[in-house]
Amino acid sequence: MNFRLATALLSLLLMLPLSAAAQDPNLFPRPPELESAVLFWTRVYTEVDTQSGFLHDSRHLSVIYTSLPLDRRQIENRRSRIREDLRVLATGKRSGLTASQREILELWPADVSTETLQEAASNVRWQLGQSDRFLGGLRRSGAYRSHINQVIREKELPIELAVLPHVESSFNPGAYSSAAAAGMWQFGRATGLRFMRIDHIVDERMDPYIATNAAMSLLEYNYSVLGTWPLALTAYNHGAGGIARAVRETGTTDIQTIVANYRGRAFGFASRNFYAQFLAVLDVENNARQYFGDFRLNPAPEFATVEADAYIDAEVFARSVGISLEQLRADNPALRPAVWEGNKRIPRGFPVKVRAAAVGSGDLLAMIPTDYKFAVQTPDVAYVVERGDSLSVIARRFDTTVSRLVALNQLRSRNRISIGQRLLLPQDNVDTIQLVVEAEATTDGRYQVRRGDTVSLIAARFGVSEQEVLSLNGIADRNRIYPGQDLRLPGFESEGEQVAMIDANLRPEPPTQVQFSDGVVLGGDAAPEVEQPKPAPPVILEETTTELALMDESLPPAAVLPDDQEMNSEVTAEEETAEAVDPELDDTEVAQQLVESLSADPSDYTVASNDTVEIQASETLGHFAEWLGIRAWDIRRLNNMAYRDPVIIGERLRLEFSGVSIAEFERARREFHSNMQRDFFASYRIQGVETYQVRRGDNIGAIARNRYSSPIWLIRQYNPELDFNRIQIGQSIVFPLLEQTN
Repeated sequence: MNFRLATALLSLLLMLPLSAAAQDPNLFPRPPELESAVLFWTRVYTEVDTQSGFLHDSRHLSVIYTSLPLDRRQIENRRSRIREDLRVLATGKRSGLTASQREILELWPADVSTETLQEAASNVRWQLGQSDRFLGGLRRSGAYRSHINQVIREKELPIELAVLPHVESSFNPGAYSSAAAAGMWQFGRATGLRFMRIDHIVDERMDPYIATNAAMSLLEYNYSVLGTWPLALTAYNHGAGGIARAVRETGTTDIQTIVANYRGRAFGFASRNFYAQFLAVLDVENNARQYFGDFRLNPAPEFATVEADAYIDAEVFARSVGISLEQLRADNPALRPAVWEGNKRIPRGFPVKVRAAAVGSGDLLAMIPTDYKFAVQTPDVAYVVERGDSLSVIARRFDTTVSRLVALNQLRSRNRISIGQRLLLPQDNVDTIQLVVEAEATTDGRYQVRRGDTVSLIAARFGVSEQEVLSLNGIADRNRIYPGQDLRLPGFESEGEQVAMIDANLRPEPPTQVQFSDGVVLGGDAAPEVEQPKPAPPVILEETTTELALMDESLPPAAVLPDDQEMNSEVTAEEETAEAVDPELDDTEVAQQLVESLSADPSDYTVASNDTVEIQASETLGHFAEWLGIRAWDIRRLNNMAYRDPVIIGERLRLEFSGVSIAEFERARREFHSNMQRDFFASYRIQGVETYQVRRGDNIGAIARNRYSSPIWLIRQYNPELDFNRIQIGQSIVFPLLEQTN
């Protein structure tokens, strides 16, 4: 088909009302209780642009006090006057009112209570207009809608879901939010890692095509967990875990009841309004020409996609195939700045997109000289944060900028780093240094654990998966390694010494040190030698299932630290002279971080009012005893359990909190599940789902393990109502399809 004709047909299809293609009008109900919110967002998307907006009531969206230009002083002055008028009206005064007070009163129902008006004085909110942004999103959507629609059809999902990027990003693939959500589909890091690769080399959230598949997988999951599309969509913003909690607390799945009555701490304005915004953008897109007149959709680009057969420098790739580096970067937004700045190579196996018209039909990989294809990735150069550091201090020390450090390390904030945190450094500003890296595994593929090692660091260092290391060495818990331990490496063959030539200009003042990913430490000319401590034995904690590696607090600042040490202490860098502080994070802040890390997990980790908890997958009496600071035997006695009685997923267990508070217990419990899920999704990604019909003689645990390589806790997340102890022949169970990442 002619390309222009295809583009024209796509534009025509996109202009047709989405309702004409809807699978079922009942999938996305429009309750009367949400009508005022839907109309409010329709006005936001069509009447006011990003240079203006509305002052309105944040709980009753039918109350719009005024529209104003985007002038902060004018907005705040008007907001103050509205608040003063509302306080007067809240006293019950109804005569002798000023003109502005009469206008405000007329916006409310005739029987409005003084309590409502008093509350309204605290709810005067500013909403920026979006009409120009929406029109821009409509135009941009032409480049992606064909792919989005195809993914939706393949997953047999409602076609209406295709409009969601209007709410999230206005179809902007490069969008970032203040909450660290990224890309056209606005994935947070923890949820995104379930479906995509996200690190300092590749962030697939930024690729609109890869992220589309992930977004539909997430929506599919939300729906399987929550059962309705209004809840599944709201969970896209608030997390399936948060909405499952809202359903438990309100006792209903009605979206309008949850919006009106749920008072979860994180269930704020954005979450309450997310479904109403979705309904509004459906309306606006269905009537786009009525609101915006004629407009053109951007054409969908045509790409030739090749899978890199080695580690290749981006500049070499672009030059070899005859395109500019800028064009290659624009077409491959998932590759992070480290690749484009030359600090990292395009990873082997990465699907590189190149404009088809620019390269023709030749073999792109054959155009790249063999001498420029590498078997290994460029090693990292990193610095471990010390007390007194700030990003500006570190940037000056290593002759770089704060912005580059933020981008390279994907920091959520430029104003917060942690003592002991490992920061990657740019490698383009160093004198030529010959770094000899001895192979750290013996010829038979064995490695001796060093102080500060973690399974993830060892796996990354030797290009193997964490799961392979754990399985080969019979390690059930990734934390059960210790200095001096002898590990076998899967499929590793030592090739003797390797020499890496690294251009660097490291002239830090002693004792500042810089660490490469292979663990070699470099310092200034006068950097002192570090005495290697003797291996320490593991510490086995009584009545727990955890074995910990000893960490010596006197380790040099460039020593390898476990990933979970990053949150141990906090540095604020609001001023260049800011000093590091190292008290533990506030309990409320840590608890909120754990809730966010489990946002896609619908499991109930809270303690009920009768001091009972629902037993979740992977939990044992040893875990509960550890979190409570008591003996497992005490829990058995409290629940009248015999010694051999097992804990059963889904049943309730009575606990007592004489040693710890309920908040401390819930925090430890969530931390356990957060770490377990984080570790799992460091090695696996969800690629889809499959429904399995139970047959006679089936063992669900064996099927999960042998057929789907999936842990029971993940199976339960996809089947939250499934009773694993009462599974029947013919019953349907949803299994996630997993892909190992390394």
